[in-house]
Amino acid sequence: MRNLTRRAIFHFVPSWAVGFLLASVFHSISVLVGLVQIGVELNVSDWLFMIRQDALGLLPTYGAIIAVTLLLAFLITHFLVNRLSLNEVKDTSSATRFILFAAAGGLSFLLMLLAMQPILNVTLIAGARSTLGLIAQCFAGFCAGYFYSYFSDSSSYR
Repeated sequence: MRNLTRRAIFHFVPSWAVGFLLASVFHSISVLVGLVQIGVELNVSDWLFMIRQDALGLLPTYGAIIAVTLLLAFLITHFLVNRLSLNEVKDTSSATRFILFAAAGGLSFLLMLLAMQPILNVTLIAGARSTLGLIAQCFAGFCAGYFYSYFSDSSSYR
């Protein structure tokens, strides 16, 4: 139980925070660029204020959805890593783990965003309505997976 708590606090939570914060910032920037394109004048303090407010506003909903999505993705990836015995071979295991967890993070964000449309009949994350926005959101998941792989790889601490 102690190991599970340590993993949750030191491995999952920072990775989730990276994924959520990047996704929130990418969403905010996408919306703000759209406002600038229609002629709204915004200064740097407006941008920073809106990015902060979006992060706080999205935290209870989008943050929770991202946490569940990443948790499932990382559990499945841990199962695959253990099944493929990638923990036993130290030379290639780190690179393979990075690739698997990063891909799992990016793919989980893609699936999460694609699932929102038919379930809720709307794309809730305005920043993911364009192709570039969707790619940016998936990149946030990719980064979360990469960081999780780094934090949870015991050979990276040696």
